[in-house]
Amino acid sequence: MNVKTKKIVGSILAILLLFILSFVAQPSFADDDDDHHKYREGESYNGHYDKHDENEVLKEGGEVLGWGTVIAIAGAGALMPLRRGSRRLIKKFPNAKSGIISALKILGKSHIWIGALAIILSTIHGIIMYINEREFEFDEISGMISVGLMAIAAIFGVLLMKNKGSKQYRSLHFGFMIVAVIIGAAHVLIS
Repeated sequence: MNVKTKKIVGSILAILLLFILSFVAQPSFADDDDDHHKYREGESYNGHYDKHDENEVLKEGGEVLGWGTVIAIAGAGALMPLRRGSRRLIKKFPNAKSGIISALKILGKSHIWIGALAIILSTIHGIIMYINEREFEFDEISGMISVGLMAIAAIFGVLLMKNKGSKQYRSLHFGFMIVAVIIGAAHVLIS
């Protein structure tokens, strides 16, 4: 890669890193919540952390895993638009051809692992959030349906890996993932 391509790729990676870091939950040490004192002072205060604090940790951890799932899905899903648009990108930026091809190779090799990570993160996210909230309503159901559809898409992805030329498996894999992403987006908006 030439210097200009390295700068472009480095800039894109830096922007992507900042975007990903914007989803990470940032701890806040401010104590401006008036209701917080009722958990620390009063008759039931015993000097230990209350259930309120434990639930808060579970909730925050579950939310971080949920956003990790979103990032993993975006990472695995980046392969398709890059593959479809690579010829146009190479025509517009012929100097970046080797960078585009290497990005395609990296995404192609890591697509399966990132997709598996998305399913694992979403499953753990769902379990933690259920333990924390102890309720099973529409947002939990929509998340569960989305994870189920991702698992079905993964099965078709494995079949596609064994039979790369199958347009039927590719369409089913892509279709189930699109529906899973739409339902997952609704889940995020509801929650």
